[in-house]
Amino acid sequence: MEAIQQTITEIEVAFNQHDTDELDRHFTSDATWVNVLGERLSGWKQINEVHKIILAGPLRNSYASYTVESINFVRSGVAVTHIRQYPTTSEGTIIENGQGSLAIYVMVKELGTWQVAAGQNTFVHN
Repeated sequence: MEAIQQTITEIEVAFNQHDTDELDRHFTSDATWVNVLGERLSGWKQINEVHKIILAGPLRNSYASYTVESINFVRSGVAVTHIRQYPTTSEGTIIENGQGSLAIYVMVKELGTWQVAAGQNTFVHN
């Protein structure tokens, strides 16, 4: 579980630094992702291209604190995680009544590293 938590922490740090390549190194090459707008992205390349656009554009001033709510092992090397994402200031202070989200990551262990193979992010009110 610690290795999964570490991967999610690295994803959080990369998101807050708006570093798309660092963020997306945690996705498998054939990952699928559904973002908060309901757009389905297929494969690392498409996920990375969209992340580059949104992190440089509409999310350029967005920051979040990630809290892992659950990690469930479906089988050896496969875990389903739920992550709450709370909006924060650039200094990390949680924005009360801000628009947060809940993500589900299906993570797989490849070559000793946990990566996101599939996921979805959904808006929720904090």
